[in-house]
Amino acid sequence: MARPISFHEPQLPTFLDEVILRHLQIGSGSADVALRRSGRHVVVDVIDRKGDVRILTTV
Repeated sequence: MARPISFHEPQLPTFLDEVILRHLQIGSGSADVALRRSGRHVVVDVIDRKGDVRILTTV
């Protein structure tokens, strides 16, 4: 069963348009994600994923 990494209503400070998080580890899996400003929203993009990991975003 995939283990989740969750982002609930992701936000960035006004002075940042993008943040990249690398090697977020959960169990034996890991993921690289980018949080990017898109208009008035912040989107979470999966750059890389290893193992049994799910990325969840809720708004």
